[in-house]
Amino acid sequence: MLDPTQLFNYVGSVDQRLVRADTLVVTLGSYLDAGHAQALLNEHLTNSLPNSVLGHFDADQLFDYAGHRPQIVFDKDHFESFAAPEIALRQLSDADGKPFLLLSGPEPSLQWERTAAMVEHLIDQFDISQTVIVHGFPAPSPHTRPVLVTKFASDPALIPLNSGLPATFQMSASFTSLLTMRLGERGKHVVGLTAHVPHYLAGLDYPAAALSLMREVCEVAGLQLPEADLEERSQATVAEISAQVDDHDELKILTETLEQHYDAMLTQRGLPVRQEDIPTAEELGAQFESFLRELENKNNPGPEGFQPPVAPKS
Repeated sequence: MLDPTQLFNYVGSVDQRLVRADTLVVTLGSYLDAGHAQALLNEHLTNSLPNSVLGHFDADQLFDYAGHRPQIVFDKDHFESFAAPEIALRQLSDADGKPFLLLSGPEPSLQWERTAAMVEHLIDQFDISQTVIVHGFPAPSPHTRPVLVTKFASDPALIPLNSGLPATFQMSASFTSLLTMRLGERGKHVVGLTAHVPHYLAGLDYPAAALSLMREVCEVAGLQLPEADLEERSQATVAEISAQVDDHDELKILTETLEQHYDAMLTQRGLPVRQEDIPTAEELGAQFESFLRELENKNNPGPEGFQPPVAPKS
């Protein structure tokens, strides 16, 4: 393996000796960021909390330009405004002034092992005690329920019993899944948070997913993060979706079915449910396996005639 430290460059003004934090939050993209949960969380945190860039990974070594095609603006007779990919490490302070780090950007396409080794190096350098990885995935969940967050970890002892999925799956790997394994092999504490985004909203902004993820980050990492903006956007989006659902009988039936699946997941975790007639654990596991097989398909349209709204921007 080539030297991992050559993948990361600090911003010139950063004094590495002064950077210390207990928690690293990772929102690196994957093959699907359902509900744009990672992007919305990044936007919210960087817009609402004091922060500064510590450095960047060398995206030119890690990014597949031909496979992902960054945007570029053509203005009449010339090109300008190339949207270069950026994998950045930031230091933020929560509402109480407690520092934490945020690693965000597109998923590395190349050199996964080397990148994971560099993340481990940063964890050691800044005395990080835990890494929290967050993302969303399309699931058989309704918009009428709070967003469920499934947890995974480098060591199952780090998360509550029955907080994972109710079955075993084989699926395409992401960089963050490999990162979780490699850090765990080195004895590092990693907790993953996966928001269950209604599959019919997976391709749109769904602030409720980002809000649920942020609340879980607060609980896991002991951070105080503001949620007013996300709360308002979440309520507005859900209200608009519900108004459209009320006009379609097909969507009402779909929502009721998904509510049953949601309640079944709560049953698996020993939490109270709203329905008595719910699917079995085997039926629920089969549903999740079916949805996981479709994760690489980024097109998740809703039922015919349904046009889910884009979350209002603040």
